[in-house]
Amino acid sequence: MTKRFLLGFFLIFLTSCGGAVVTATAVPQPTHTPPGFDRQALLENITNQIVIPAHEAFAAKAEELATAVANFTAKPTSETLAAAQDAWRAATVARTSLLTFRVGLVDDSLLHNRLDNRPARTTFIEETVAGTVTIDDAFIESIGSSSIGLGALEYLLFDPEGGNDALLARYTTAENADRRRVYLLAVAQNLPVKATALLHVWTPDGQNYAQAFIAADMDGGELQGSMNMLVNQMIADLEEISTTRLGKPTGNTSSGQARPDLVESPFAFWSLPRIKATLGMMHTLYTGGDGLGFDSYLDFLEAESAEGAPLSQMIDAQFSTTLAAFDAIEGTLHAVVTNHPDQVNAAYEEVRTLLVLIKVDLANHLGVTLTFNDNDGD
Repeated sequence: MTKRFLLGFFLIFLTSCGGAVVTATAVPQPTHTPPGFDRQALLENITNQIVIPAHEAFAAKAEELATAVANFTAKPTSETLAAAQDAWRAATVARTSLLTFRVGLVDDSLLHNRLDNRPARTTFIEETVAGTVTIDDAFIESIGSSSIGLGALEYLLFDPEGGNDALLARYTTAENADRRRVYLLAVAQNLPVKATALLHVWTPDGQNYAQAFIAADMDGGELQGSMNMLVNQMIADLEEISTTRLGKPTGNTSSGQARPDLVESPFAFWSLPRIKATLGMMHTLYTGGDGLGFDSYLDFLEAESAEGAPLSQMIDAQFSTTLAAFDAIEGTLHAVVTNHPDQVNAAYEEVRTLLVLIKVDLANHLGVTLTFNDNDGD
């Protein structure tokens, strides 16, 4: 490890000790890259074997959710409600696994915002249900993103206080129950439309961003451009987990006191599976699944940790350790921030350790230029 790199690490560590995770650092000094590693093959593997299949899986889960909601609105029962809730859980996990792929044209499309913008605008939803406006496809397309998508569906499908009995009453015997069913169904049916549009950003039957991403056309033909975007998005997502998705409910980046009201899934209490989905897919991206990944590139560069161990193995192990820390949490994030703060704080610290490895060690060896991000949520 060079003196320049040690100095860079110290500056980043010193800044991080203040509490908030650093959102930008000096541009790292790239490690010399010997000729021979096929970066385009790496991008092809990531795109064709990981990115596109993950988007296909989410589109399928969105369709299943729309079908389950249609069954529920046609016949509101405990069974059809439970099926719709299960379908929501599967769809929201599938969507949050895609966060690290929000780069370039995908991010510009704003589709992720339409799919899951939080917190849900509950007052508008209730006013619409109680009102007289026609709730149809055109209306759903015209309203704000926080009134549709997975966040709104969570509000409409879960009641942490009254439970499913109270929910069923809203859809059957309560005033405007018919309009609530119409609103719920319209939002649910819009989800696979947007999920399919997101998939088509990548595929040849749409905007074919996959081709440009692999060729790195958006960065003057420089293959490092796409890798640069992916690593920066990994960093942004880890910072978002650390500062907001975990940091705020635990109090680590808010008041210093546990704030269960700040969990990202306040109605279904599904925050932890959502965070784990993001980390799990990020781990798959790093390893490349069954093909070339960033670990392969690090091995080609013979990158080592400060202790002299292969850096690829160290990062891989930290991904596993971080995910294991989440698995060890007993209960929902809403509950454990007060009942078992030690468990969630242990996961928080593992995320921060992983962030340093990606932001400093991985970025330095791959010659990634770090960019600012504003931690503006998912």
